[in-house]
Amino acid sequence: MTHWVTPREMQDLDRRAIRSGTPEETLMERAGGEAAALAAGMLPRPGSLVYVFCGPGNNGGDGFVVARLLRRMGHEVRAVLASDQASDISPLCMRNLVRFREEGGLVTGMNHLADLSYVPDLAVDALLGTGFHGTLGGAVAASLEYLARSSGILAIDTPTGVDGEIGTADPLTPHASVTLALAAPKLGCLVPPGCGFAGALFRADIGIDVPARRDRVVFDFELARASLPPRPVDAHKGTFGRVLLLGGSELMPGAPLLMAKGALRTGAGLVRLSVPYPAAGFVFGRIPEAVCSYFLPGDVTSLPDPGGFDCVAMGPGMGDTVETSKIVRHALSTWRAPMVLDADALNVLSNSFAEIAIKKGPLVLTPHPGELARLTAREAGSREDMWDMAAVLSKATGACVLLKGRPSVSFSPDGGRVLVPCGNSGLATGGSGDILTGMIAALAGQGVETGTAAPLGAFLHGLAADLLAVDSSSRAILPSDVADFLGRAFRFLEDGPPEGLLRFEGRWDGRLWNLP
Repeated sequence: MTHWVTPREMQDLDRRAIRSGTPEETLMERAGGEAAALAAGMLPRPGSLVYVFCGPGNNGGDGFVVARLLRRMGHEVRAVLASDQASDISPLCMRNLVRFREEGGLVTGMNHLADLSYVPDLAVDALLGTGFHGTLGGAVAASLEYLARSSGILAIDTPTGVDGEIGTADPLTPHASVTLALAAPKLGCLVPPGCGFAGALFRADIGIDVPARRDRVVFDFELARASLPPRPVDAHKGTFGRVLLLGGSELMPGAPLLMAKGALRTGAGLVRLSVPYPAAGFVFGRIPEAVCSYFLPGDVTSLPDPGGFDCVAMGPGMGDTVETSKIVRHALSTWRAPMVLDADALNVLSNSFAEIAIKKGPLVLTPHPGELARLTAREAGSREDMWDMAAVLSKATGACVLLKGRPSVSFSPDGGRVLVPCGNSGLATGGSGDILTGMIAALAGQGVETGTAAPLGAFLHGLAADLLAVDSSSRAILPSDVADFLGRAFRFLEDGPPEGLLRFEGRWDGRLWNLP
């Protein structure tokens, strides 16, 4: 399981590993070896041209190890030393620079950047790593123009210009194709805007123990694959859960259709779609795989019997009305099946912790920041404020709270926090959350515990959008497109993604992906 850290915490873990008997040079050799192996997988052919941009610190030392190892593999490698003063170079960086030169490697200094006249197949960003904060300048800033010309960029630990503590990014920050996190991903590469510069995110084990904190979990590909519900060969539709979806209104009849599509594409065995009578004419028959019924607005006696369902979801498109409030409060107080509440089912419960807490059975709340602010009667401020608000909501109500955004984060009543690194701006459109609500309900209906169903649903939702962006643009992604791509997302997981992958980024395929 992967856990994120801050750069300051990583420095302490480095020192602890060294005090425990692992030489610092050994850690650097491991880091460089992992980066060289990943770089080799990104190169198109034997003898590829690689520029390795090295800063004066230990991240630059990692870079010189990469340069040496790639040259041994037969690639054409040139290292670039981004330092104006030899006295600024750390002892380990200098040691590996000398080793690279002793093996015949070519090092270009700042006075000869114009010699970098060819566009390399790959540039390795080993300039600053996790040590950056503030503003880029000097030799490092001057070298970035040449680094950015590459066909692809591999950043070691953190892209140059991204603050690994808080995720801010300097205007000169280059967009990495791939970032290799050493030991653990840094928070700044998981939150915006820094996550937008990190590209695909991998993690390398270099022999440093990272504390397994419940509030620092990253929902990665390994965890997602292990969390998928089984598909027995002798299954029938009851095996994969019966899901009841309530949503829609005369003005928003499409929302329940999106919920149903999300649930069906996530493998639900049977989907029952129940909508208010004014929406029935639009909804009925549009998704032939779903069983449809209607209820009278605000009339709880006309609702379907929930007893035969493995999960219930409600809220999208229902409207923030008295009638919706009656339906939601009745369901919370009397229905025992696992339940997912989204959109208007949350809006009618603003500042109603006690009413939410009466739910008998598992409950998932899926607010975006605005809905979270209404639920908690607090203004949504910084990222830390929103995460604290979601944690309070989860503990007070006993519900799993999935705070949607970039990244989405799942909170459990026992203090657990799970960060979901997938997704792109194509999900920032009306209806995306409706698809996700149906997905989470389908997973819970298949027996996935709600505290896992929420982040797993968000992961699959984001992965499908990321796969869509390989051959399209996030500008043109529709929620229904995401549902239609869920099969590819499942296949990507089932086939086994590359080892250490934390986040897929398809802007540059780099021969790393075996796409379905």
